[in-house]
Amino acid sequence: MKLNKRWSKLTRWAGAGALSLALLLGYVFPVHGQTPVAPELSPWSVSTLNEGEKYGIFPLAWYQDGSFQQAISADKFITLMEGTAKKLDLLGLKKKNASLSHATDKVMTREAVITSLYKLLANYELPAAFEMSGDNPIDYMKKKGLVKGTSAGLELNQPSTVEQATVMASRLVEFAYDTMAAGAEGFMWKVTNDKNTMYLLGSIHMGIADMYPMQKDIREAYDQSDELWVEADIINGDNDYLVQKMVYTDGTTLKDHVSAETYQKVQKLLAKLQLPANSFDTYKPFAVSLSVPTLGYVDNETDVQFAMLSGIDRYFLTKAMLDEKPIKELEGIKLQADLLSGVPAEQQEKELNIILDSVLAENGLQESAKILTEMQTKWVKGDLGGFTQFMTTHGDFGEGEVNQRLLGERDKNMANKLAEVLEKEGEHTSFVVVGAAHFSMKGMVIDQLKAKGYNVQQMK
Repeated sequence: MKLNKRWSKLTRWAGAGALSLALLLGYVFPVHGQTPVAPELSPWSVSTLNEGEKYGIFPLAWYQDGSFQQAISADKFITLMEGTAKKLDLLGLKKKNASLSHATDKVMTREAVITSLYKLLANYELPAAFEMSGDNPIDYMKKKGLVKGTSAGLELNQPSTVEQATVMASRLVEFAYDTMAAGAEGFMWKVTNDKNTMYLLGSIHMGIADMYPMQKDIREAYDQSDELWVEADIINGDNDYLVQKMVYTDGTTLKDHVSAETYQKVQKLLAKLQLPANSFDTYKPFAVSLSVPTLGYVDNETDVQFAMLSGIDRYFLTKAMLDEKPIKELEGIKLQADLLSGVPAEQQEKELNIILDSVLAENGLQESAKILTEMQTKWVKGDLGGFTQFMTTHGDFGEGEVNQRLLGERDKNMANKLAEVLEKEGEHTSFVVVGAAHFSMKGMVIDQLKAKGYNVQQMK
């Protein structure tokens, strides 16, 4: 069997988005740890940090080390500046100096941080749109909204906290990308019916830093919307119900429900990953199948955490919660969990074997990672044609009864529900985030909405 065929079933699971892979990682991936302690953050910083953490300019571990309210150390400041510079470098602007030295004072004041960020930006040969001429660093950063004071003013002589410095760096990145009209393009459509407007954004359920910031028109479409629609609310939904469907509760284990040959393959994979032999014993075949493709993508728990936080669904769900924007579900966790767990046991084992054979092949886990990376890259570039061709070639869409349950019936139901929203009386604007395969593939949600007579336009 050729490699492309071996991967077809694997990519179908990822493309279908039947449950967010980020959610599954939290329950199935064996290295998930204890629930982290919530970091101490100021209310004014949370929305900006929800955006900025996705840029990869600072380690997520900073949330957990208790330092966010403390004065930023020289080491942390250098890490932040280097991360910010790396993100700005991706804009492709020519540098005036190959490298910049950063202040390493024992006490980094707000003025020192502001000035350093300004110098970092000024080191690039910037287009006129940046309007960087004649202002001193403080005035420029203030004018562009990158620095905001308190009731006591800018407090320039006060030590800058980790939180303050990180927020300013995050604002700088967003400002630079927006001024350059840069950022991840994604796949988005605008649907209209009378006074109702709906934005449809195709999602990738596991993220990378290159997906952020998204282009400004995506963020503005969300801001203009009255409500957020998702497949399933993976943050506030009934995750306990999902877990119950994923695991055996009658005292049996995976070994009791699959052949000795299948179980041996599971053991071989776990040994290859240097994971405990009983890591998947309590999980049903479909749950193992959904987690296996991610194992080649994540190398450690830090990567798992970042991938979970930066999935498109989770990003907008968190944003909606912070904005107190209504969140509505097209399906919900219960429906999706029932859909997957309802596949006959024999079929579940068959699907599991296809995936196990794939990842146990030579370079199998690496190929699994490449598949997800390929989808993410095409999303960042807005390459809808390339994404569709990739999923058509590798995804094996439309074939078989299980595929029809995962995609065909679901797409029809989603389109019908979206049509109900579009037919509401009055004037409404909705923002919808659903797995990209549901929007990109022929005959799925987009085509069904067009067939219903709505005006559907891809946004570029």
